[in-house]
Amino acid sequence: MDLKEIVNDVPTQIKKEFIYKKHKKSSLILHPHEQNNYLYILTTGLAEVYRQSYVGTMLSMYIYNSYSCFGEIEIFNDNIKTLGVIAKEDCETIAIHKTKVYEWMKLDFNFNFYLIKQLAQKLVLSSDTAAQLSLLPAKDRILLSLHNHYKIGDLDNLTKQILSSEVCAPIRSLNRSIAECINEGFINYKDKKFSIKSIEAIEKYLENFLLS
Repeated sequence: MDLKEIVNDVPTQIKKEFIYKKHKKSSLILHPHEQNNYLYILTTGLAEVYRQSYVGTMLSMYIYNSYSCFGEIEIFNDNIKTLGVIAKEDCETIAIHKTKVYEWMKLDFNFNFYLIKQLAQKLVLSSDTAAQLSLLPAKDRILLSLHNHYKIGDLDNLTKQILSSEVCAPIRSLNRSIAECINEGFINYKDKKFSIKSIEAIEKYLENFLLS
C-alpha cells in the first residue's frame, strides 16, 4: 500500500489527533537544529530536506512529493536534531505526535512496514552519499556545506570550528581551502562571518552534487 492509502485507512483514534498545516513556498516546514517530536506527512506540494552526511558535510538529500513523510528519524532518537525542510512550492502537511505514531504502528502493520522501509532506504542513501563525499577535495566539501547553510538560512551562525567539524578538515587545511574559495570569487570571510559572493557560481560549480 502507498502512504495515501494508509492515511485514508488510519484508525479513527489516530486521525482525530492529526494536526493540519499549510506552508507557503520557500518557507521552512522544519527549522534546523530543533528537537522534533512529530512525523510529518506531506499531502500537497513539493518539499526539500537538507541533511548532514556521516562525514559531516551538509547537502540537499531528498525532494519529497505529495504523500511522502519526513521527521521519522528524529522521533526514534531523541539525540537527533532536525535540519531545514523547505517548501519548494505551497505545501500542506499532517503532523502527528510521536506518541500517536507509536500507537498507529501497533494498530496498522502496513503503516509500520512503510516506516521501516523509509528508514532502510534513507540509511542506504546516506551511506552511499557519505562514501561519495569522503572522496571529494576539501574545497568541494566546504562549498557544499556553505551552500546548504546558506539555503537553510543559518550561514550567520557558521564558524570555522563548526565548518572544520562538518567537512572533517583541520583548521590549517580549512584556511587554505577557504582562501582558495575567496580567490575564485565564491565567498567572502570578514569579521569571522562567511558570506556568499555568488550563489549562482557555487551552484554551477556544484551542479553534479545538488538536486534540482
